[in-house]
Amino acid sequence: MKANHPKLYSWLLAWAQTQAPIEVAEHFERTHGRQVHRRVSLYQEVGDWAEQWQDVHRWLKVERWGVRDGQAFAQTHYYLSDLQWKATEFLVLVRGHWSIENQLHWPKDVVLGEDKARQRGQNAPANWSIVRNFFITGARKLGFTSIAQAKRQLANQVERVMLSLQ
Repeated sequence: MKANHPKLYSWLLAWAQTQAPIEVAEHFERTHGRQVHRRVSLYQEVGDWAEQWQDVHRWLKVERWGVRDGQAFAQTHYYLSDLQWKATEFLVLVRGHWSIENQLHWPKDVVLGEDKARQRGQNAPANWSIVRNFFITGARKLGFTSIAQAKRQLANQVERVMLSLQ
């Protein structure tokens, strides 16, 4: 939930500041020179919004804070859900989302330059996105943890990448 729904967003902010969640789950990790603390606060009260957001049973306040590249950061996000999960289950889901972001979207955008790609029109952008996905999958199957390193070492070895996909 973002500020593009200003009334609901304001209601969520106010509720989270004045009411206790029904459940909280937290996780701390220290990896790749980062320290990240995550907290999922689970709320069941959806107020009059249940009429507008059918099947919404719960909403979450997800906080992330820590140190990345020597810089402190803090983020708070809000989510509506129709799932009857526990806070620990939502925490796993939130962490999984960032795993996808870090392991797929970031390499495609930054390492493989997808956002700056010059392919335009018809199916070219989608086709090249599929090729990038194949490359990332092949590199991971070959044991690379760094897509940049895989790009350098596999630059002229398309056959090796393709064989890894079998």
